[in-house]
Amino acid sequence: MPPAAQRALRRTVVHTLRLTALPRALAPGLALTGAIALAATLAARLPGMTTLGPLSLAMLLGVAWRASAGLKAAALPGTVFAARNLLRAGVVLLGARLDFGLLVRAGPRVLLLDLLVVVVGLTAMERIGKALGLGRGVRLGLAVGTCICGAAAVAAAAPIIDASDDDVSVSVGIVSLLGTIGVIGFAVLAPLFGMSLQRYGLMTGSTLHEVAQVLAAGAARGPAALDLATITKLTRVALLAPTLLAIGSLLRRRDARSGSQRRAGRRPPLLPAFLVGFLALGAVRSVGVVPGSWLPDLQSASTALMTVAMAAIGLAVDLRSVRRIGAPALVLAGVGFAITLTVAALATGGLAG
Repeated sequence: MPPAAQRALRRTVVHTLRLTALPRALAPGLALTGAIALAATLAARLPGMTTLGPLSLAMLLGVAWRASAGLKAAALPGTVFAARNLLRAGVVLLGARLDFGLLVRAGPRVLLLDLLVVVVGLTAMERIGKALGLGRGVRLGLAVGTCICGAAAVAAAAPIIDASDDDVSVSVGIVSLLGTIGVIGFAVLAPLFGMSLQRYGLMTGSTLHEVAQVLAAGAARGPAALDLATITKLTRVALLAPTLLAIGSLLRRRDARSGSQRRAGRRPPLLPAFLVGFLALGAVRSVGVVPGSWLPDLQSASTALMTVAMAAIGLAVDLRSVRRIGAPALVLAGVGFAITLTVAALATGGLAG
C-alpha cells in the first residue's frame, strides 16, 4: 500500500475510534447530570417545591453535589456536553411554547403592559448592574430572568451574553428565590389592598419570574385571575425571542466599537443556530404545522434537556465566585423586581381601571 494511502487509512481508523469512544467518555458525566435532573424533577412535585421548578432545583442540587462530593475528572466531558449541547437543544424545543398568534389574541392591553415591563426593567437593571460593578453575564442574566421568564430565559440568554456557569447559577438561584417570595407576597397582600381579579391577573402575569409561579399565584384567586395571569405571562414568554435578538445585536455592535479581543478573531452570527431553531419551531407551531398533540411532548423534552443542562451548570459552579458576586447580584435582582412591580402597578392602574 502506498505511504499516502497508509496515512489516510490511519487517520480514518483514528477518527473512527475517537467517534466510538466519544459516547463512553460522555457517559459518566451524563449519568451524573441525569440522576441529579431526575431527583430535581421528582422533588419539584413535592408540596412547596412546585414554584421553584425542576430547572432551579437541578442547578441547586448540582451546586450541592459539587460542594459536598466534588466532581471527578471522568465526569467532566459529559457535564460540559450537557451544559452546552443539551442546553441549546432544550432552548430549540422551548420554541414549542411560543405562539405568536397569542400576541394578537391577547390584545394591545396585555402586549403593551408586557412590553413596558420588559423594556423598562431590562434598561434599568442593565444600568444599575453596571453601577454595582457586576459583569455583563450576571447583570443581563438577572435582567432577562426577572423581566421575561426566569430560569428558562437565563439559560436561553447565556450563550448570547457570554454568561459563565457562575453567572447562570447566581441568576437562576436568585430569580427563583424572589419569584417564590413574590407568589407568597401576592397571595397575602392582594386581599389587603383590595386588588380586583383583573388587576391581580395582569400584575402576577407581568411580574412573576417563572410560569409555574404565575400559575400558582393565579390559581390562588380563582379561574378568572388564573386565565388572565396565564395569557399575560405567555405573552411575556413570546417576547423572549425578539428580546434576545435585540440584546445580541446591541452586544455585537458594542463589542465591535470597543474592539473586544474575544470577538476580534471570530464574530458570532447575529442569530445563533439554536435561536434560529427556537424561532423556527415557534413559527411552525404558531401556524399550526406542529400537531397540537405533539406540543406536550416537545415541551416535556425541552424541560428534561434543560434540567439536565442546569444540573451540569450547577456542577461547574465555584462557590467562591458565587459568594463574591452574590450580594450585589441580590441587590440588583431585588431592585429589578421592585421596578417591574412598580411599572406593572402604574400601568394596570389605568389598564384595569
